[in-house]
Amino acid sequence: MGLLEEIARGEPYDLEFKLIPNEDRIKYLKTVVAFANGRGGRLLFGVANDRTIPGIANDKAYAELDGITNSISDACSPRIPIDAGIENIDGRSVIVVDVLAGSRCPYFIKSEGEKDGVYIRVGATTQRADDATRRELALLSDGRSFDAEPCPKAKIDDKRIKALCSMMYRIARKNCDTEAERRTVKRITPEQLEAWGVISKVRDRWIGSNAYALLTGDPAFAIRLKCGLFKGDDKDIFLDRREFTGSVPELIDIGLDYILAKINMGCYFQGAYRHDRYELPPDEMRELVINAFAHRQYLQHDAPVFIAIYDSRIEITSPGGLPRGQTVERALAGFSKIRNDVLAKALNYMRFIEEWGSGLKRVNDVLGEYGIPKFSIEDAGFAVRMNVFRAKTPAKEADDVALNVALNANDGVPEQNDVALNVATNVALNRKLVALVKANPGINRMQLAEKLSVTTRTIDRVLVSVGDAVVRRGSKKTGGYYCK
Repeated sequence: MGLLEEIARGEPYDLEFKLIPNEDRIKYLKTVVAFANGRGGRLLFGVANDRTIPGIANDKAYAELDGITNSISDACSPRIPIDAGIENIDGRSVIVVDVLAGSRCPYFIKSEGEKDGVYIRVGATTQRADDATRRELALLSDGRSFDAEPCPKAKIDDKRIKALCSMMYRIARKNCDTEAERRTVKRITPEQLEAWGVISKVRDRWIGSNAYALLTGDPAFAIRLKCGLFKGDDKDIFLDRREFTGSVPELIDIGLDYILAKINMGCYFQGAYRHDRYELPPDEMRELVINAFAHRQYLQHDAPVFIAIYDSRIEITSPGGLPRGQTVERALAGFSKIRNDVLAKALNYMRFIEEWGSGLKRVNDVLGEYGIPKFSIEDAGFAVRMNVFRAKTPAKEADDVALNVALNANDGVPEQNDVALNVATNVALNRKLVALVKANPGINRMQLAEKLSVTTRTIDRVLVSVGDAVVRRGSKKTGGYYCK
């Protein structure tokens, strides 16, 4: 791409325009540091924000170039690798400074210090890095990821390691699509966990990593998931809110179950047959929940993942900005950047992550098939938010009509209005229970109550009202419910 073409596309993640080199030196130094702490970038001096090219006076261009390179060398630490030169565009000089991605992070501005002088790129802006990001940059420069670091307080012994191996094998088989695929799953061993970095042995004693704690739900490294259902499109009115703690695999399943329990179930007809389906594709929503846990920043492990469900959208927010070298555009295009290398290996074995880099792109493809706009990603530096827009399903429209008819028929009679409201609510609850049983054959009464956020007494009433659409099989203690 030629320089004129670069200028024409504006200022994305890795390109910034500066009109006058020494007008405000600290501003371009912040950008240089941010590029070095990321995946590199380019500064063009003599180009205005509106993409016009006043240029640098030809007789001053080389002196300005020397001043810029000396400033970067003198003001930044460690020494930042750059390549600088002058390019002529229609007789006007433009100073081009290419900043290479550094290998000695974090880079900082000396006058601001090692804490306040560290900057990163967030989208097309430069922001001061927080404590967690600075620590992560230091680990990355040493070729390490935080999830591989030892977790000395984690409880670990041969019995717990064996339980983890069994749990991972069981989940891997559960996440297979076919029996033939299940037969290919090999049992995990402590030696494999050690090879991945989940556990390590020091003088005949096992030590668990942070990834080990994440996979086992160890209280020493407790992580949280917060879920909420809101009325309307803001957080003014809560309809339901829950907080969960547990292992990464457990919280992934809980997050998806919460979404499916709160969204609508619609239907479509193929020939003479009716087919029920959720308003949003379950597999793709699962992909987004997995993404929130697999690629989040765990340095601040007490910060929760959030799932917020509004009338028009679902927001899934994970702590930490995008990993170093990743951008929103690259993520949506299918580029995968692993932040938690050890955890990713374990999730890959358990079939949570299957095709590296293709997940988010596939989500948008399937949303398109549902007639729903593509989901969006917002990188705020300290958190990443994925926004999925909801469709108003025929089932929900039917519920709305039934509710309005019932209320209008009894207008002015509060007691009858309450009854009508209960009837309309029960219709929706019946439909969700049947859908939940269909998606989870063998689910029991307690699990139904938890997933639908109601009491077991309510579940008993709904099971009666759905009639023979749901049947119970098995013993009283171990049996569950199935759809006919």
